[in-house]
Amino acid sequence: MVVALLLLFFTCLALSFYEEQFNDRDKKIIYVVLGIAMILVAGLREVGATPDSDSYEQMFYAKEGDLMVMLREPSFNLIVDVLQSFSLGVNALFFTYAIISIPIHLSAFWRMSRLPLLTLTIYLSYYYMMHDMVQIRCAVASGLFLWALYFFVEKKKILSLCFILVGSLFHYSALAGLAIFLFSNKLPQWERMVLYAIVPIGLVVYFTHFDLSSFIPDEMGGLKLMRYRQMRDRGLEDDLQGWKLEMNILIWMNFVLYYASIYYHDFLVKHFKYTTIAIKVQALGFCFLFFTYCVSKVLANRMNDYFSVASILLWTASVYAFQPKIFSKIISNAISTVRFIASLLGYALSLLWM
Repeated sequence: MVVALLLLFFTCLALSFYEEQFNDRDKKIIYVVLGIAMILVAGLREVGATPDSDSYEQMFYAKEGDLMVMLREPSFNLIVDVLQSFSLGVNALFFTYAIISIPIHLSAFWRMSRLPLLTLTIYLSYYYMMHDMVQIRCAVASGLFLWALYFFVEKKKILSLCFILVGSLFHYSALAGLAIFLFSNKLPQWERMVLYAIVPIGLVVYFTHFDLSSFIPDEMGGLKLMRYRQMRDRGLEDDLQGWKLEMNILIWMNFVLYYASIYYHDFLVKHFKYTTIAIKVQALGFCFLFFTYCVSKVLANRMNDYFSVASILLWTASVYAFQPKIFSKIISNAISTVRFIASLLGYALSLLWM
């Protein structure tokens, strides 16, 4: 699987340097072939080959009345029922989610980016492994959320709402995406000041372990939040929390990207109109990371991962910050390579610790 990931990533990276030279037909063929390869790599893996796969096996075979069944989303129940009716196993579950999630992501990148192969390289460098090979339910929700952002910017907010609601059928946490309707697609000066302040204030809250959960009634948290709190109190979430902030190079890279995107916003938005909403969504991800960490490390990291899908858009926008374009692509692909290697090493180590 590691060899397949290496071939997939570096093939896409190499092709991204030449994508302006391909005609539309050839680019579409290349894009579809890469998508099929991604589906095969993510969908044909075995249980134990990636983190979370054992948990999905337990969820797949859980019996009626089990807690695992109660926590499954409607879409998961439907997919499990259909697959089991054909006597198919958990491997078919992985393939089903891959064949749903990956086309959703790729179609969103094709619609939103003028450099879809470069955007796909950015996606492969982290989110493909994080979502399509680990958090497979969240993968579908995040792809639908990208489409929600697209329609939000295109001023089709009913469609944006529909995509978020459909995403919640695949992962309940997708409902948090409704927060985008509190945002505008403009960035006045006062909002910039608020956005600038989020990370330093958040870091203080994070490192002082200030527990905001003491102000949140249990009744407002729902079953999911109550489960996370129980895991925290019993010390059961440590193996699931992911990388700590102190050693997570990917998040620190996103901090740099976030501040650069705010500072150069007016220039970037001329070339990539999804920059503004992407900055605000990334800020929302940081808020979850900082302000819910003491409630649940798992919740904080996974919600940050969900909203930080907007970083794919910001990394895409950053390509327009430098001239000539080939210089920008070299920088972007170099950063993607660092992310890819860090992610690959992180998952390899996590498998060793399982």
